[in-house]
Amino acid sequence: MLPTRFILSISLICISHLLLSPKIIYSQNEQVVRDTSHVRMLNEQAGDMLESEATDSVKTLIDEALNLAVLLNDTEGEAHAIKNLASYYLDRGRPNSVIELLEGDFSRYLESDYAVQLGNILGTAYNRVGKYSESLQLYLQMRDLAEERGEDRMVMGITQNLGNTYGSLGDIPEAVNSYLASLELAEEAKDTLVIAVVLDNLASLNEKAGNYELAEEYLLRALDLNKKINNRRNQITNHMSFGILYKNWGKYGLAEENYNKVLDISEDLDNVISEIQGLYNFGLLYDEMEEYDRAIDMFEKSLEMSREYGIGIGAFYNQNGMANVYVDLGENDRASELFEQALEIAESVGAQDLIRETVKNLHETYEKMGDTLSAYPYLKRYTAMRDSLAETERENALAKQEVELGLRLERENRELAETALKAEQRNFKITISLLGVLLVILMISVWLYRNKKVMNNKLRSQTEELISVNKEKDKLLSVLSHDLRSPLSNIKGVVYLIRENVLKGKDINKALDEIDAKLQSGINTLTNYLQWAQSQRDGIVADVEPINLYQTAKNVQEEFSMAARNKNVVVLNNVQENTRALADPHLLSVILRNLVSNSIKFVSADGAGKVTLNVRETENGVQLQVIDNGEGMDEKQRENVFKAFKPGSKGTDGEKGTGLGLSICKGLAEKQGGSISFDSTPGEGTVFNVHMQKA
Repeated sequence: MLPTRFILSISLICISHLLLSPKIIYSQNEQVVRDTSHVRMLNEQAGDMLESEATDSVKTLIDEALNLAVLLNDTEGEAHAIKNLASYYLDRGRPNSVIELLEGDFSRYLESDYAVQLGNILGTAYNRVGKYSESLQLYLQMRDLAEERGEDRMVMGITQNLGNTYGSLGDIPEAVNSYLASLELAEEAKDTLVIAVVLDNLASLNEKAGNYELAEEYLLRALDLNKKINNRRNQITNHMSFGILYKNWGKYGLAEENYNKVLDISEDLDNVISEIQGLYNFGLLYDEMEEYDRAIDMFEKSLEMSREYGIGIGAFYNQNGMANVYVDLGENDRASELFEQALEIAESVGAQDLIRETVKNLHETYEKMGDTLSAYPYLKRYTAMRDSLAETERENALAKQEVELGLRLERENRELAETALKAEQRNFKITISLLGVLLVILMISVWLYRNKKVMNNKLRSQTEELISVNKEKDKLLSVLSHDLRSPLSNIKGVVYLIRENVLKGKDINKALDEIDAKLQSGINTLTNYLQWAQSQRDGIVADVEPINLYQTAKNVQEEFSMAARNKNVVVLNNVQENTRALADPHLLSVILRNLVSNSIKFVSADGAGKVTLNVRETENGVQLQVIDNGEGMDEKQRENVFKAFKPGSKGTDGEKGTGLGLSICKGLAEKQGGSISFDSTPGEGTVFNVHMQKA
C-alpha cells in the first residue's frame, strides 16, 4: 500500500495581503489628510506586523489601507494592500481565499511594483490546493518577469517554489535541479531564509530516498536557521518533516513529539492547512503503530477540515490514508470505495505519481477481494504507466547513442571544416573590427548605466537616512520635554513654598534635599540625552588612557551620596586603591553614574538597600562591577535592557527613568574597546559588569 505523504514543501512568499472588507467611509477633509503617503505608511505597518506573526488585528490595518487606496485611485497602494491581504490568508492556511482574491484581478497589477510578489503568492496558493499545472505555469511566468526587472531575491524564491511544484507533479529530477539552483543563489546572497527553506525541501527528498541521517542533518540546520530568524511559520514545516522522518525511521516517540509541536504552533498562528497536515500525519503514525481507531479519528478530523476549507489535495491524502487502514483491518470494500474517491481527486489535479500509486492500490485491493474483473483494468493501467517510464529511459539511451554517433561523424568531417575555416578567415578581420566597435559602445552603455544606478542607490540611502534621523529627533525632543518638565515643575513648587514661608526649619532642609535630588536627576537626564544624541551622530571619540578605578568609583559614590541618603540606601566602594584599567575617564564616569543611579532606583528604601562598587580581574582584562540587592529583572525586562527608548520600569519609590541610560552605557563601553554585561535574578538583585582592558 501507498505510505502516503502529505506535507506541503515550504514555499517562499512575500509578506502581506487581503479581500475587501466593508468599506470605511471618510469625510472630504479626511480624504485630503489621508493621502497616498498615509496609504504607504499603513501598508508598511501591516507588512511589519505580518512578518512578526501579528494577530488578526493586522486585518483592520490592511482593510483601511486598501479602501483608502481605492478611494484615492492609488493603484500602487492598492497593489501593496492586496499583497498584504493575500499573504495574510496564505499564512493562515487559506489558499482558496487567495485564489478568490487574485485570480480574476491579477492582470490589473501586472504593471505595479508588486506584480512578481502577487504572482508568486497566487502560484503558491495553486500548489497548496493541488492545481499544479496552473502553479507551474504562473511560477515560470513570474520568474521571467523577475529576471527582466532585476528582482534577484524573487528569482531565487520562485526557483525554489518551482522545485515544490515539479515535485508535486512527480518530476523529481527537475525538482532537485530547481532546489540546488535556488540553494546556490541563496548561499551567494547569504539569504538565511531561503537557505533554510531549500534545506528542508532537500531533506524531504532524501527522506523519501531512505537517506535518513542526511535528511536529519538537513532538518537540524534548517530548524536552527529558522529559530535564529524567528520564523515560526517555517518551523511548522521543519517539525512536520522531522515527524515524517522519525516515523519512517521507526522512532515513533520523536515523531509524535514533533507532530504535537506542529499542532501547537499551527493553532497559535491560526494556520489551517498546517493543522490539516499535522492531523493527517498523526493518522499515518497511528496506522503504522497499529492503533487503528486513533488513526481513523485523525484522518476523519483532517478530512473534515480539508472539505470545510476547500483543500482538495488534503481530501485525497486523507481518503488514501483511511483506505490503507481499512485494508489493514481487512475491510476491503470500504477501502476500495475510498481509493476510488481519491483517484478522482488525483486525476483532477493531474498528479501522475499519485494517480499511479492509487491505481496500483485499487488493483491490489480488488485482488484481495477476489474481484478479478474489477482488478484487471487497474492492473492494465498501472502497467502502462510503469512501462511509460521504462520507455522514457530507453529513449534516453537511444539519444545517447545518437550523440556518440554524431561525434564520430564530426571527426570524419573535420577536414572539410578546416577547409571551410580558411575561406572564413578572409572575413574574420572585418567581423572583429565590427565587434570591436560594438564592444566599445556596449562598454560605454554599461558604464553609464552603472553610474546612474550608483547615484540612484546613494540618493535612496540618503533619503532613508534623513527620514530615520528626523524620526529620532522628534522622539528625542518629545521625551526630553516630558522628562524635564515634571522635575522642574516640582522644584518651582518647592521654591514657592519656601518664599511664602510655608516651610520652616527642618521642612526647609528636607525641601532643599529634595531640590538637590531633583536637580541631580535632571542633570543626569539631560546628560543622558546629550550623550545619546551625540552618539547617534558618531560624534563621540574615546580618549583611552590608564586611569585609577578606585578614584573614579569614589567620585561617583560621593556624587550620589545625597540621593542614596534620601532613599535610605548605602553605596559602598569596594574597589581596591591603585586598581587601573585602560578607559576614557569621562565616558567611564557617565557609565558608572547611570549604573549607580539605576541600582539606587530599584533597591528598597527600607534601610536594607545596598549598592556596591567592586572590581574583578580576569585573564583578558578588568571588570568594574555595580552590584545591588534590589528587585532584579524578569525575562521580558532582561530582553529590553540595552534598547534605546524602551518602556521604563518605575523604581521602588515610583522613580521614572529616561529609557536611555543602559543603552548609552553599552554604546560608551564599546567606544572604549570594552563591553557591558549583566546577571539578574528576580527578588535577589542585579550585577552589571563593565569589561575593560588592563592598563
